[in-house]
Amino acid sequence: MHPGAPGGGRQASGGEFQSPALERLVRSLQQLPGLGRKSATRIALHLLANHEDAAQLTTAVDDARRQVTRCGRCGAITESDPCAICTNPGRDASLLCVVASPVDILPFEKAAFFRGRYFVLGRLLSPLDGVRAEDLPFDRLRARIDEDEVREVILALDTSVEGETTALYVQRLLAGRAIHLSRLATGIPVGGALAYTDEATLQRAFQHRTGVEGG
Repeated sequence: MHPGAPGGGRQASGGEFQSPALERLVRSLQQLPGLGRKSATRIALHLLANHEDAAQLTTAVDDARRQVTRCGRCGAITESDPCAICTNPGRDASLLCVVASPVDILPFEKAAFFRGRYFVLGRLLSPLDGVRAEDLPFDRLRARIDEDEVREVILALDTSVEGETTALYVQRLLAGRAIHLSRLATGIPVGGALAYTDEATLQRAFQHRTGVEGG
């Protein structure tokens, strides 16, 4: 029976669907961030009942897997390497904003007040999770700073324990250099994720960024 029909997609007494194929689809969707079983089930049944939506999703995923890459200079998500930000002559190469994830670039670009360039670490230091300094591209960060003659490094990192640990490491890494090191200031709540900060809060934090001792 088609899952979109009355009684379709019936679950067995153990909580799993009687259709192994549908159960595999639900479990695959559950692997996506933020999706529990109920949400995964709704999406799975919608895709099975709407063939056009399912085809569009499949095509979009295939296209993205083929075309999307990471910028070799900054680590941003792009379809061209180097990315449009790194090759834009209107951007100030001496002003470098360091972020943890490519998604952290999006609020800056949406707000459109920052005219420098970026460097993506990929993740934050987390000794408890086994993420050590040698696992992050700090060597490439230093090379980028030297190559572009960077005068200011802005640490735009989450205000979490991992973010604080990473910021402290970068501070020590750049100690003694003639570089102004700053961090985002007021507005970002402790424990808040940068990627989900609204534009006004982000701009206020950026404008009131403070210097880091020794930077």
